[in-house]
Amino acid sequence: MKGLVRFLGVAALVGIGIVIVRALRQYRENTTFELAPATPGGSPSARRSISPELLSILADPGDKGPVELVTDGSGKEWLVNRRNGFRYPVEDGIPIMLLEEGEKYKDESLIQK
Repeated sequence: MKGLVRFLGVAALVGIGIVIVRALRQYRENTTFELAPATPGGSPSARRSISPELLSILADPGDKGPVELVTDGSGKEWLVNRRNGFRYPVEDGIPIMLLEEGEKYKDESLIQK
């Protein structure tokens, strides 16, 4: 009986180890949508930007068309829809893609015809 309990304990430890290894591998593989690395300075307050992979799949919530990343003169980043002039703010690498935000920051000069 002791042998069976000991075997089950070892099997449980091996199973937990396998689960941990698989979780770590999955975590390492899921870096496609990670934020772009901070600037080389390495300071904790360094700004982050949207990764190119994420930017390629983002779409304007209103017309479902592509958006582009633009930085204004003050260094603030925006996702811009050139079809309707909506600008969506990007805060710490996180796009705020709500229609209300786009309408609030609408800029007629950005519209391309």
